[in-house]
Amino acid sequence: MEYIKHTSAVIHRTSPNCKAYEYPMENSEMNMCVVEISERYPENGYAKNRKCSEMGYILKGSGKLVTETDVVALTPGDLVFIPRGEKYYWEGNMMIVLSATPAWHPEQHETNLTPYITSTHE
Repeated sequence: MEYIKHTSAVIHRTSPNCKAYEYPMENSEMNMCVVEISERYPENGYAKNRKCSEMGYILKGSGKLVTETDVVALTPGDLVFIPRGEKYYWEGNMMIVLSATPAWHPEQHETNLTPYITSTHE
């Protein structure tokens, strides 16, 4: 068993619009954080995680999750799954309980990505 007190959470301010409380664990299979989004994260473009899938539970507030193929309106009690490698951004004012498997690390995370655009050549 692992037990982590809220006072042990590591606070990451990944942008002016995103504050994350990471709960450091010895477990490498998964981890969890609580994220506060205000307005839009990332501020421009998309984000993605190269190594882990993420699951977010909307604790309070509302907003949307936008991927390259979907837009989902979110309210408290909703759950979203973001597969590894999928580009996304959050927009709104909400608090999200976000878990990742395998455990999330900052170097896996990319932001300000442009959408994938297909082009046809004649």
